[in-house]
Amino acid sequence: QSPVNDMDELFEEIKTYLDITWDMTAAEEKKLRGSIKRGMAYLEGKIGRCNFYEDTQEKALLMDYCMYERAGQFPEFVNNYKPEIISLQMNRWRENAENQG
Repeated sequence: QSPVNDMDELFEEIKTYLDITWDMTAAEEKKLRGSIKRGMAYLEGKIGRCNFYEDTQEKALLMDYCMYERAGQFPEFVNNYKPEIISLQMNRWRENAENQG
């Protein structure tokens, strides 16, 4: 699949996760797509390369990120998910160390 199709599929999954059952306006869709992109950038900035297109821990975090951001609670996301993000950072560091040595 192409990244565009993957992104559209991810958008639909997150929309469902957030219980958005109505036809979104163009502005609502743009806002949610922006939230998804910001979430991806935030998580990759903290963890490193992530897979958001399969059922991964990173994808679950992205969905929760979007939920918190949508509610205007980004600082709460950071507080509530810090241990999980640190755990993923450590796993990524270990994987990279094993691949190098």
